[in-house]
Amino acid sequence: MAAVRIGPTPLPRISAATASEAEDLSRSPDPTVRMLPAQRRDLPAGVRDRLAADPEAKAVKYIARHRACRNVSYGPWSNGTESRSWPGAANPDTPPALRDELARHVPPARRALREVARHPQTTGPAPLACLADSRARPLTARHPALPPRTLVELLAADDWQVVGAAAADPSLPPAVMRDLLPGAEQTPAAPAACH
Repeated sequence: MAAVRIGPTPLPRISAATASEAEDLSRSPDPTVRMLPAQRRDLPAGVRDRLAADPEAKAVKYIARHRACRNVSYGPWSNGTESRSWPGAANPDTPPALRDELARHVPPARRALREVARHPQTTGPAPLACLADSRARPLTARHPALPPRTLVELLAADDWQVVGAAAADPSLPPAVMRDLLPGAEQTPAAPAACH
């Protein structure tokens, strides 16, 4: 069973499982078996909460993406490991405080940083923390929560993707945007008025 690979869609038998069967699967000693009901979006709250706190990343990977998990305790997802952190960061309803915690975790969970950088509602210091990861930097440079001063600094980055993203960020100060326009530094003088 552990060698079987399945996609993100629940197997038909798992989709048809009764609440009692889902409960039994969620209590299996095999983490691969616990992963199966975690793919469902209609789990009873008790089963969902147990899987969200699962010590193995396999179950958490699926359950953390549930929109219904916004009221679940997020503690197990913020332990900083790749496999446990990024699904919680990708959940559209993850609270801003958890995204901030995931972004600041030492050592960083790099995939979580990319998800935090992509999230449109990331605020506070989290985007700044995401700049530390080379793959998250271009995503972060276009995030509207970045301070304008940081965006201006990113215009001098070595990575052209970061520069392009920062130049396109709507939070870039208008005066700096004008300076980026072709020929902005050599704007012709206005013609003299005719008499």
